[in-house]
Amino acid sequence: MTEVCCMKMRTVTTIVLMSLIALNAVAQTREQTSRLATFARVWGFLKYYHPEAAKGHPDWDVELTKRYLTITKLKSDEEFNKLLISWYKGLPKAKVSTSETQPKGDSIIRVFSEHDINKLNIAKDLKRELLNLYRYHLPDSSKYINNKEGGYTYDHIFHNEDMMEKPDYPDEAHRFLALARFWNIVNYFYPHKAVNTPDWDKVLADFVPQFVNAADADQYREAFLKLTCRIRDSHSWFLNKEWNAKHGDFLNMPFDTYYAGGKYIIGYSRYDSLMKANNFKIGDEILAVNGTPVAERERQIKSYTTGTNNAVFHRDLGRNLFRFDSSRTVNVTLSRNGQVIESKAKMYSYGELYQYRLRHRAKLWEDMGNGIFYVRICEIADTKNLKNMYEAIKDARGVIWEMRDYPSFKIVQAMFPGIMANRGRAEIDYEGVLEYPGVFKANMQQLPAEPDTLNLPLYKGKLVVLVNEHTQSLAESVALELRMRPNTIIMGRQTAGTTGNMIRIDMPGGIQGSYTAVKVVGLNRSFEEGKGVKLDREVKLTPAKICSAEDYLLQQAYKEALKN
Repeated sequence: MTEVCCMKMRTVTTIVLMSLIALNAVAQTREQTSRLATFARVWGFLKYYHPEAAKGHPDWDVELTKRYLTITKLKSDEEFNKLLISWYKGLPKAKVSTSETQPKGDSIIRVFSEHDINKLNIAKDLKRELLNLYRYHLPDSSKYINNKEGGYTYDHIFHNEDMMEKPDYPDEAHRFLALARFWNIVNYFYPHKAVNTPDWDKVLADFVPQFVNAADADQYREAFLKLTCRIRDSHSWFLNKEWNAKHGDFLNMPFDTYYAGGKYIIGYSRYDSLMKANNFKIGDEILAVNGTPVAERERQIKSYTTGTNNAVFHRDLGRNLFRFDSSRTVNVTLSRNGQVIESKAKMYSYGELYQYRLRHRAKLWEDMGNGIFYVRICEIADTKNLKNMYEAIKDARGVIWEMRDYPSFKIVQAMFPGIMANRGRAEIDYEGVLEYPGVFKANMQQLPAEPDTLNLPLYKGKLVVLVNEHTQSLAESVALELRMRPNTIIMGRQTAGTTGNMIRIDMPGGIQGSYTAVKVVGLNRSFEEGKGVKLDREVKLTPAKICSAEDYLLQQAYKEALKN
């Protein structure tokens, strides 16, 4: 009996010891993650605010990678702080101003400030040094950031980073470098950080283990994709040719999916024969894909999808429902008029759909009857067509201006003399200040008037600008400017809420990430990030309304155009 009791005691003791060891390992892992996150933040600050580090003296990528393993082996915060202080003291002495230099004023917004430095869990002496670098910063040249090229100054800052395309699966230190690089770029140069990434500090700590523990190239890419999706921005893209091709990111259904009433509905298509070949009809509800119910499929792909607002988030979820892998066919379960239909459907590349549109060109403009014209401005690619279009519509009772697509920049530049008598500034752009990372300044300069080299006739009548969640970026900029025009109505569904120039950045392993680099605010709140272009007439869709017409939004726009 005594022997049995002793065995039980030894077993209990062993379990307790193992539990303590496991808890200690978890705590140690948490501490390592915290130190690595802090190191990444200090490294990023010095990259942009230490004048010698900014020049690449020494090579700043190497400074991170060669210290990575040492930091993972540290046992205490005291050791960690000693390492940081020794590292900082070993850098070339930083020249600073004798007075504070950070820009101030009503036209300034900050995405990084002293508050961010004060939050760092580092020694007081080092924190004081970093605060001095920030407050008394002397702008100088940088190896890593610029806004000039070919004699032209851009409205956004771009990044000169070592591409490190190979290997596809970087070592642990370089995977950590990828995270630190991308996180810091967003931390200092993303104007919508407070709104679209309010938990950005937490994101860094969340992703340290995902990056360093990635077992192969696929897991590394997946971690990076998820990271880009933590930015709620429809300009936040993940690009890796092999990954994108493998996961069907270049394949599409021949229709737009509308999200209405909590359901995914086939809402619009320009591909009539492809729709017939795949047994699709406008108004079909998507129930399942490859046997997976839509609700489950949505749950699977949410962390791999982003969007500046719910409308555009569900737009992209609707696309991604079908993107499982590189397979060209998927089995789609549909509900049509109360009946369940199974369709073995084909996916199409962007190129195939583009070639289809070339073979089946829609009319660039057409008379819809009763003096109402419909202009597919996003389909116009040649400025020679603009004059003919304006001649056709100059006496129209009303014009519907289709903006549920992406226009040609060349056409946008040329079109305004025919639609607006007086073109003024419609927005304020907050542009990154190159000399002070983390600072954006309002650009309120009046745009130079585009010369009317085409001698376009001026249309002065009623204009209905048709928009929805596919209206994004340049299309939104056009719509918000047309809102300044007299006798104009913006009509449809919430737009993507995503405009302003975007920028791509290179990461180890042949990856690119992107984000919106300029903050755009429409005058009189005509556009706000996330909210989109301000609507004069909102059209709420239901599955029944989508079923009732080939293009319900266009039908409603026509009715609006007929009104006096």
